[in-house]
Amino acid sequence: MPIPVLPLDLLIGAERAGQFLGARIRDVLANDLLPEPVAYRLVCEGALAADPFLLADPGQTWTLRPDRTGPAPGRLFIVRRDTTELTAEDEHGQRHRIPLCALADYQLDQWCWTRSDSTEATS
Repeated sequence: MPIPVLPLDLLIGAERAGQFLGARIRDVLANDLLPEPVAYRLVCEGALAADPFLLADPGQTWTLRPDRTGPAPGRLFIVRRDTTELTAEDEHGQRHRIPLCALADYQLDQWCWTRSDSTEATS
């Protein structure tokens, strides 16, 4: 049974979700040299599937999916993202450097929007 995904507009609002997805589409266009309709489709499908490679961003909290077990932290707060690696803080305040693919066991739960890529910072 698929785990329900919390839509981005419920996490950060429709306007901010549009800004974020628009920036991701521009990234795909520039980095992958894909036609705009293809980039748009890939980003939208990735957002709907809660793809961590597409969505992971500083300020987010990801929680371990209920169907996952093991020694993984139950909650991760993303502090920094590099291309394929994250710096995340667990629920005990300890920082970890983890591969981005490790978020596949987690679901996006909260997002503190503090991006400054527009003319004014929002929170």
